[in-house]
Amino acid sequence: MSTKKRTKPKRSGSPTHKRPAASSATAPTELTFDRIGKPEIDRILREQTGMPLATVLERSSVQAVQAFIDDLEAEDDAVTAVRELEAELGIEQGVEDLPELEPEQEIRLLRCDMAQERQIAEVDKRLLAICREVMVDLERRAVRAEKDLQQAQRKVEQAETQAGRHERRAEDRVAEAQELRGKLDNAELEITSLREALEAAENRGEQLATKLGETPDVVAADEASVEAVEQLKAQLAEREALLLDAHAEHERLELALEEARRRVAQLHREVESTGDDEASEEEELPAVETVLEAVQAASERCKHLVFSERAFETAADSPFWRPDMVLQDFIKLDQVAEAYLRPEGIGQPVGQFAQDLGLDWRSGVGEVWYGIHPNDYHFPYEGETLRVAEHVRVANGSGAQRCARIYCAFHPGSDQDGDLPRGVYVGPVGRKLPDSTTG
Repeated sequence: MSTKKRTKPKRSGSPTHKRPAASSATAPTELTFDRIGKPEIDRILREQTGMPLATVLERSSVQAVQAFIDDLEAEDDAVTAVRELEAELGIEQGVEDLPELEPEQEIRLLRCDMAQERQIAEVDKRLLAICREVMVDLERRAVRAEKDLQQAQRKVEQAETQAGRHERRAEDRVAEAQELRGKLDNAELEITSLREALEAAENRGEQLATKLGETPDVVAADEASVEAVEQLKAQLAEREALLLDAHAEHERLELALEEARRRVAQLHREVESTGDDEASEEEELPAVETVLEAVQAASERCKHLVFSERAFETAADSPFWRPDMVLQDFIKLDQVAEAYLRPEGIGQPVGQFAQDLGLDWRSGVGEVWYGIHPNDYHFPYEGETLRVAEHVRVANGSGAQRCARIYCAFHPGSDQDGDLPRGVYVGPVGRKLPDSTTG
């Protein structure tokens, strides 16, 4: 009989697959393995695709992976069949020279080898399909990532352009304010000189009045002085009216300048947050119809602020027409509270930190008002009385419908028993408390 050498295909992944003990309760979407365990499949995929099982499952369909596992188990069956036939025919493993076999035996061995080769080809075909799915998925992800990057770049460019535009507007406001300050100084100097001239004219009029009956010329001179005094008074009244208008315009420009600075700071923060991580978008806030609803929503979302009963009572009394602005400022104020609670501190004044977040921050209202309106500027919390000083100017329109404030107290805390912990305590919300502007 023939003594030809036997050449069998060698597979780095063919093997001795053994199924580990599996739990009886498995999720419906989880793959099941009859004889091949996850570690063995992971090893085979790493060797032949360069990817672990977890990555293949993530980037290809479950059906393709399941089909690959089925074919791999079929290949395992084919390998087992060849080894069993070799043992039956007396062929030792690892020996290349075949013993003398009958024609039927050689045909059986050849068929087993062909079946094993077919199963190996099926496994390779499944592996190729998995690799193609992974490559297609990677290409799609790359395209999406490129689109996301381009969109983020466009947003950054738009934000930078808008920030530059607001910076230029702020510079124009500064120049206009400086020009107006110069005009104010000149107007004040002119008013001072007019007042001095008026006083001199009045003194002159008094001197002439004592000599009224002496000569006709003195009477004529007195009438001329009176006329000059009247002219000076008219000029003075006109200059004072212009000064009032200038003061009003100056105040308007100051408010516009402050708003522009706040807008520039906000745009800078948006540019930085967009450049760092475009995915970190702000959480959408719920719609609120009243200031009370805004305070209730803020008390649920703001984990670093402490809300007193006074906050809810005053909010219920506020007719402010934009409660969403109140909720937005509460979200920013919660960041201030979080920074205030840091053991290492904020590293800058609280007011500056709040303004950098875009809040219209105000500190102090004057000691006199604490005594005049103690019930307004003090509120209780857990047996202690807190005094408000810092507050956020949400809106500064005319009337309670267009004006809103958030008053709070920064309590330093202490180690004494019974003292309130360190934190930011929210007091009156809504209506503006009485001060020098309200009387």
